[in-house]
Amino acid sequence: MAVIATLVVLALLPQHPRAVPNATIDLHHVTVALYPQADPKAVWSFEAPDAQYDPDKQDTTLRDIQDGRRVVNGKTDFTLASNRIVIDSNDNLHGEHIQAHLVSEDVNLDMVGAHGRQVLIDQRSGQFEVPRVTVTDPDKNTIVFEDMRIGFDFTTFQAGGPGTVGYGEFVVSSPGKESR
Repeated sequence: MAVIATLVVLALLPQHPRAVPNATIDLHHVTVALYPQADPKAVWSFEAPDAQYDPDKQDTTLRDIQDGRRVVNGKTDFTLASNRIVIDSNDNLHGEHIQAHLVSEDVNLDMVGAHGRQVLIDQRSGQFEVPRVTVTDPDKNTIVFEDMRIGFDFTTFQAGGPGTVGYGEFVVSSPGKESR
């Protein structure tokens, strides 16, 4: 009887909540390699001073990326820089502001989120999905597009849609005359 009474008293005692440790893993001065399943020929690499991995969400946040790149068959096809990029569980990259340099075309893409949408680098489709992008060529000509999809190889792109704007600025020069 005493044992049963003790067990009943113990069962009725208030439970103390257990402290659950933060599941986020913080890393510093990291080099991250990404081998996307949807793009098996590519290897992405990033160097970042700070990174966080959240096992509950299965995503990784990289901060202050200065040396990001995509390499295919041993050759860099574009580089990336950003203050913050999230790599989700499908290996896609998300960010508010991502700068890319397409090596073979020597073209810069300044990609910015807008209207509540972030820049998405979609591994499955092999495209940048960008709410607003400024494209600058080696001659400093610029073109701005909204709601743009650009293939990783820059051979396919789609821009626009209802209510979107696109404009370009070109530098024109003639021999013996000042650039305009």
